[in-house]
Amino acid sequence: MDKTDNEKNRSFLDLLNIMVSLRDPVNGCEWDKSQDSHSLRKYCLEEAYEVVDAIENNNTEGLCEELGDLLFQVIFHAEINKEKGYFDIHDVIDNLSKKMIRRHPHVFEKNSKQNSLDEIDKNWLKIKEQERIDKGTKGMLEDIPIALPAMTRSLKLQKRASENGFDWEKPIDAYKKISEEKMELEVAMTKANNIEIEEEIGDLIFSVINLSRKLKIDPENALRLTNKKFLNRINYIENELIKAGKKFKETSLEELEEFWINAKKEIKQAK
Repeated sequence: MDKTDNEKNRSFLDLLNIMVSLRDPVNGCEWDKSQDSHSLRKYCLEEAYEVVDAIENNNTEGLCEELGDLLFQVIFHAEINKEKGYFDIHDVIDNLSKKMIRRHPHVFEKNSKQNSLDEIDKNWLKIKEQERIDKGTKGMLEDIPIALPAMTRSLKLQKRASENGFDWEKPIDAYKKISEEKMELEVAMTKANNIEIEEEIGDLIFSVINLSRKLKIDPENALRLTNKKFLNRINYIENELIKAGKKFKETSLEELEEFWINAKKEIKQAK
């Protein structure tokens, strides 16, 4: 039976009370009591990735559970900061509500004339820029978190620079940059300079991400698809080797290459 709104509200309050109990100085859990925002930061990332994994696997039951785990992280951090007198979960919700209303004038302002997606997008960027100014952010890239995964941060850096006029005019220009970086990597490899090689590999990856952005392709998703494709092909090869009574490590590279080609054909035909 579906819960009423009041029952749902009580459930949320119950969750807040559970968090308080876990952090209780006398009767709380020793592990929960010992945590702070710094020690919990890795769990926020883990829970977020588990949410994404549930989405990609079309696991609605799992998604419900993982969203709960992610929500619990929000409540955990809010409780820790409440204890320090900084803010509580109600401040978090209030700030979020205000931000959503502020960033969607086309929804919440009666006389708003911003109707097209292009107009909404341009105004969104203006509002976010003003928010950065209000916070006292100086450099245009200064507020992009260092702790982000390198690929995500790279994409955000490039997008922000593009919003401020620093960008290639066409995707082909970004593509040509990849060829340039490949040549520079080759030169570094001939010199066998590991520091230089590392730098040039970074430049090459950065250029590929930039091309993805220009083509409106999410590089993280593109790489996830490639990872999945690689996994499926390796699984195919392993299964074929088992049938043949062979072991992966004891099979020559030439034989593995033949299996790889067959895997590409078989998996493609199965789609």
